[in-house]
Amino acid sequence: MMDALRRDDRGFSTVVEKVLAIGLVTLFISLVSVTVYGGVVPDARTAAGEELSERTLATAAERVQQAVPPNATAADVRVRVDLPPTIRGAGYEIRAENRSLVLDHPRDRLDERARLALPESVVRVDGRWGSGETTYVHVRRVDAGLVVRLETGGR
Repeated sequence: MMDALRRDDRGFSTVVEKVLAIGLVTLFISLVSVTVYGGVVPDARTAAGEELSERTLATAAERVQQAVPPNATAADVRVRVDLPPTIRGAGYEIRAENRSLVLDHPRDRLDERARLALPESVVRVDGRWGSGETTYVHVRRVDAGLVVRLETGGR
């Protein structure tokens, strides 16, 4: 009777061994996946988003500054500014605020601010750009000096 049980146990132990091995491999793959996709990948995407938001705002500030003639008292200039449609998969806004450009993104870590180096003849900077829109900087003469306006579309 004892010999019959031992022969049956040998066949059963092979199946248990394979099931345990498959379970351990599945557990290992699950842990690695959670670690990579739960921490490493999102952090890398946010770091890339931070760099892209810095470059986007620097490019926008450069284009605004280049559109303003350095010694002009009378100007009517309109220059197109190309911006990426999204940063880190989401839309954003660039607005003028106190002679600065402010990039406002839904993720606060990606918000940026850049001070504009403009001649004293510029009396006002206003307007906003939305991501995904056709964007322009418009410099025009008013009685007190030059006005720089961020515009979108055909306006």
